[in-house]
Amino acid sequence: MEIDIEKKSQELKEYVGQYESTKFLGDITFLIQHIRFDKPIKNLQGLSSPQRQLFYLAALNITSEPKQKSKLKFQYSDEEFEHIKSLLNEIELGYNNFFYPKNESELNDEWTMKRMVAMPTFLSYFNQGQLNYEEQVIERVIDYFLPFDNEISKHFGIGVQEFVDIYNFIDTFPNEYLNEKINPKEGQQTWEEFCDEMKNKNLMPWEWNEHLPEHYKNLFSFISDNGQTHRYSKQKLVDKFGEIKTSAFLNTLTCKREKTNFLYYTETNILHYKPIFDIGNEEFQAIEMKQIIHAIFNNLFQFCDTPILREKFYKNRGNKLEDKIEQVFQDFFNNKASIFKGYYTQDGNEQDLLFLIDGLALIIEAKASKRDEPRRNPEMAYPLILSNFEETIQKGYDQAYRVKGKFLDREILKIYNDQKLQKHLLDVKTKNYHSSFSIIVTLERFGQIQTDLNELLEIWDDDEFPWSVCIDDLEVFLLQLKKLGKSKSDLTKFLKFRENLHGRIITADELEICGVFLNKSIDSKTLNGNKTIALTPDHSDIFDETYQRKGLGLKNEKNLEIKTSNKYLPFGGY
Repeated sequence: MEIDIEKKSQELKEYVGQYESTKFLGDITFLIQHIRFDKPIKNLQGLSSPQRQLFYLAALNITSEPKQKSKLKFQYSDEEFEHIKSLLNEIELGYNNFFYPKNESELNDEWTMKRMVAMPTFLSYFNQGQLNYEEQVIERVIDYFLPFDNEISKHFGIGVQEFVDIYNFIDTFPNEYLNEKINPKEGQQTWEEFCDEMKNKNLMPWEWNEHLPEHYKNLFSFISDNGQTHRYSKQKLVDKFGEIKTSAFLNTLTCKREKTNFLYYTETNILHYKPIFDIGNEEFQAIEMKQIIHAIFNNLFQFCDTPILREKFYKNRGNKLEDKIEQVFQDFFNNKASIFKGYYTQDGNEQDLLFLIDGLALIIEAKASKRDEPRRNPEMAYPLILSNFEETIQKGYDQAYRVKGKFLDREILKIYNDQKLQKHLLDVKTKNYHSSFSIIVTLERFGQIQTDLNELLEIWDDDEFPWSVCIDDLEVFLLQLKKLGKSKSDLTKFLKFRENLHGRIITADELEICGVFLNKSIDSKTLNGNKTIALTPDHSDIFDETYQRKGLGLKNEKNLEIKTSNKYLPFGGY
């Protein structure tokens, strides 16, 4: 069935444009907080990528005709939201149709191969929500942009640390609201006590409202308008940070309801750069708190990715990626591994990182290349995807193999500290290392073509597939291993386990695979067989559960005291 994406997108924009934005965005906030794979609430059932689709709806609403409030609907009905979902799904189907044959004469091996690469890459790029934790984004903001703080301050009127500080302050508002107005307090009248009081006074239910205690008025107000938890006044920020810094922050990250040409799901969403909605009268509302720190990153990246700063920025970014790789592995190994960073071999090749510990060698190449947006047309998309892959993962593998090959051949590896090979550091007797693995650590996620390297990676006949992983996923996995009391031998088992999954795994999320290893949620017969394995988001729940209930151990992790008190229940569970 052919679907006119433009027509359907326009129909959806006009439909969601009929709702008043403040309340509509509050409902979006509530739905985002309750995204779960296994037991989605009714309004999320049937959505393939709830977070991305909800942000799309929000952007359509605030970029539609800003009619007078009196002419806008305050709330959608269940039937109306089902219609919204049906339009979303039709639009998604329209995009999927780009990857299906128009007639049987198109079908051949090359056509199929290109679609097998282009389709999952396209879908994971546009459908996959943010998978990293906010602490990881905050750390990245500081590490990548602080060296350019003078230029950033002049441009935005606010520095890098101030961006982060104001975000952290705003991030406390939802819990503050719940503690002040919603959470039960000692001595407050219970609902049963209130009902008994009303009955004793012979008051009918329709008369109860004017007698409601304040805490129940707050509760019912919150139920009818969920956005209140994410709503605040400018003055609250001014009191803490002053007028100048507050205005600079809000000017960078705030949007209003104004009609624009935004229409397509695959367009740049204004909320990815300006996620704070200006209600008016110096009142503001965030749609999702975590999106604010992502938007800070996006705005600062856009500024630094300009001719004046680009070269220095990308160099710093690459160096920080290597530093982060060193830190996460050394933390896991309790600083007991020998590490060589930016070293040279006897062949004159420069290599990124080598970890040696108790018979295990990890040969690591860091790749900070940016992932380009895939195109809808598979014939045009494939060459771009292949180029991105070859520049990052293939190149990383080829570089790592220059060292890995010496371990496979039991050849002495000579390590030097300089390109001229004058400063000799060590001769590594590779025969003493029973296990050696190549690992390509990327800054960004590349989706299915990274989790299953069988489609695009060319490897040497005597070698196994490397592990290619995004730095954020690598950090989370190693922290989880350590939290579970796992050791170097468990990491070795995982790397061997990981080698065998290429060619038969379907997922765009590496942590789903890591979760399968930790949970043993797929039986060994299936894992060791030949059948294709399609994973689902619940396989990675172990990481969210640890983060929410105990803390993973991320740098400057938030709410650790609350998490470890066993009194903390995150919105919507984990």
